Amino acid sequence: MEQGHVKEIGTLHLTTHQMIFMCPDQEQELWISYPIIHTVERRPAINEKHPLIIRCRDFRYITFFIPIERKAIDVFDTIQKLTCISSIKHVYAFYYKPEKQFISNDGWSIYNPLKEFERMEITNSWRFSIANRGYLFCTTYPRTLLVPKKISDNVLKYASKFRSRERVPVLSYLHRYNKASITRSSQPMVGLKQNRSIQDEKLIEAIFQSNVQPLEEGQMVYGSTATNLIIDARPTLNAMANSALGAGTENMENYKNCEKKHMGIDNIHVMRESLGKLVEAIHSADAQGVQIKRQNLDKSGWLKHISTLLDSALTIVKNIHIANSHVLVHCSDGWDRTAQLTSISELCLDPYYRTLKGFEVLVEKEWISFGHKFSDRSGHLSNEKYFMNTTHSNAFNSVQSKFYKQSHVRETSPVFHQFLDCVYQIYSQFPTRFEFNETFLIELHYHCYSCQFGTFLFNSEKERMDYNAAGLTYSVWDYFNTYKEKFLNELYDHGTKNNEEFGDMGVLLPDVKNVKYWAGVFQKKDDDLNGIPEDITDEKSEGFASRIRWRSDSSRPGSPSISTDPLGIEEGGFWKEDTRTQSPLGKEVNFEIEDPWRSNEYDGKKKDSSDDTNVNEINAKEIVQNFARFTLNFGAVAYSNVANIAAKVNSEFESISFNYNSNENNKKTNSDSGNIESNGSAPGTPRIREMMSFSMNDHSENNNNNNTSISSFSSSPPNSTKPWQTLPSSFPTSFLRNNRNSFPSLGIKTSSSSPPSPSFRPNNTQSFEKTSPLSLTPPRSKSKSNSASKTNSPLATPPIPSSPVTPERMKELPHPLYNDPLAFP
Repeated sequence: MEQGHVKEIGTLHLTTHQMIFMCPDQEQELWISYPIIHTVERRPAINEKHPLIIRCRDFRYITFFIPIERKAIDVFDTIQKLTCISSIKHVYAFYYKPEKQFISNDGWSIYNPLKEFERMEITNSWRFSIANRGYLFCTTYPRTLLVPKKISDNVLKYASKFRSRERVPVLSYLHRYNKASITRSSQPMVGLKQNRSIQDEKLIEAIFQSNVQPLEEGQMVYGSTATNLIIDARPTLNAMANSALGAGTENMENYKNCEKKHMGIDNIHVMRESLGKLVEAIHSADAQGVQIKRQNLDKSGWLKHISTLLDSALTIVKNIHIANSHVLVHCSDGWDRTAQLTSISELCLDPYYRTLKGFEVLVEKEWISFGHKFSDRSGHLSNEKYFMNTTHSNAFNSVQSKFYKQSHVRETSPVFHQFLDCVYQIYSQFPTRFEFNETFLIELHYHCYSCQFGTFLFNSEKERMDYNAAGLTYSVWDYFNTYKEKFLNELYDHGTKNNEEFGDMGVLLPDVKNVKYWAGVFQKKDDDLNGIPEDITDEKSEGFASRIRWRSDSSRPGSPSISTDPLGIEEGGFWKEDTRTQSPLGKEVNFEIEDPWRSNEYDGKKKDSSDDTNVNEINAKEIVQNFARFTLNFGAVAYSNVANIAAKVNSEFESISFNYNSNENNKKTNSDSGNIESNGSAPGTPRIREMMSFSMNDHSENNNNNNTSISSFSSSPPNSTKPWQTLPSSFPTSFLRNNRNSFPSLGIKTSSSSPPSPSFRPNNTQSFEKTSPLSLTPPRSKSKSNSASKTNSPLATPPIPSSPVTPERMKELPHPLYNDPLAFP
């Protein structure tokens, strides 16, 4: 067996519910529960040993090398049969018996909705409804529902027809300080016809008025809850797209005294792919025996999703605690992203949920009773497609690429894993405010997939009742409460400082920018995933955006590459080169630019940020101001240099002349050749190259149409001392005819009518009066033959103005760095 580059020789035992590997040299045994297996791959023999690669849902990679092929096949087939079961009744939880009886035995009754809402001090504005007593009203909702007192069960019945899966808005949490509420539901069935429901509107209006005290005359006082929110966890585009399926999002014209916000949390498929990329990056580094690179982890976008979840929950917390207003949360069906937001928000609002028992109540209330689909999202009932035999294949693709393209995984997603990850982020920022520790979260994640207990086996409270989970299985909370000492946080302040020292009334406001990878759940050290190697900077000033590390591996030379410096500016260098940069025509330009990332204030803060100092203290507004100042300085320098270059080009080309004669009888004549000389390299800016080619091709086309020819231009070989070669006279005119609108920088107005045929063009036409200030076309001769060759074709080259282009005139023209067409007469 090989795990993490550690090889051991032992015996593999396959039981009904676990794989057990026993090594004579080790006292501990390796137990692998079949539901925890993610994929199994059988590969061709290596050194006469047949490998079986097992990937687990707790992110372990284990390889068994079996010496005999027949036994390897038997092991592969046996694991597949024992893992791919047809019913949830066959999982290990229905057969599990602990070696020692648990001391705690109240796991199944740890959450009592009546006691829990009584603890919240429910006011007389709410009532318990028995509409779902037999799960006939909504099969995925809990049996006990809290709704506004003024709303009858008959109104709930009609309102349920307007909500997906009949999941109407009901109470989830009531803040003890101001009685502001968090309610949850599913999306409204608006559809393309913009349907509405009066009952649904009245229900939400009653919820938002639940903590508004009436005056003595009986009139309601409005204004105290002016920021009531409807939180749609989905991106706006996704919510609108559901309208085509008959669902959608609320039309706020029909809902009073509230507003709606979209949180932009991606769906389960995006989250599944993101975690797959993250795990693949970690495993690839382990397989190669190299250090895990942060930029590979950041490509997964995992921290971006975690930051978005925390930011959305923070919006809810502030609206409840600070604005004293209500929040209604929903996504599509209300059992994935909705559960994430409500549970994270309540964890921040109520210190009770940060105790061990309170957290167990929170999970039971927000996840299990409100119908999170644990069986589907965790993939308890495996599929034969999880098992891959690649012994006859020459191409070995990664397990991730084979797995995530299959349709059988569409219902699986790490939704609960993301919630635990967010809890870990808050725990890391406030380590003294939690009674439990990280070990508790890691083991809770493991038992979400192990199927050892009956807590996370089902998709709803109704299914748990149908399978009699309380009578046939053990609760995972009995296990945690029995071995409670293992999961307690030594730094916990026991809630005594909530009102005294901290002064925050027990409400936590996490920093959504200060997020990091949860190394423990991947069985790694924190430095392995969050450590800062030598080739990665320690910038954290932009939250998750700072996780995108800058590296110096850009393949484009002379550009602001992605490097250890955000702008690619090194000590004394610009874009990794000397500040004296070669201009397009050979003139050296010295850029003296202020770098906002290397300002004195920033350098000071960066130097002061030692091992444990968070660079998030840098003022983001200050960086933006410095960057704006840098951009203005850079633009001014660039503008000045381009103006000088244009002036020099104009003066150098004033002496150039092209003399050619046109014969009226279409007789062939020769034109004098012109030599073009200048100091510098080939024109480098796209605008100059464009105008040069346009000018030369115009001569070629006009002369060909009049049966004339231009004598060969003098050109120099590539290695000669001439600055650049002239364009050949035989440049194809078909390119110009097919791309007449491709030169916007020349300021030429294309004729709306069809252009004349190339073989015939009128001779007496008027030329354009305005030209591009940077046009390089040499002035034509004022001879009679010259004027006869002019044309009204949109491709005709305008004449050069008599007055030279000066830097003063350049300042009056559009910025040469932008592709703005000049105004037409």
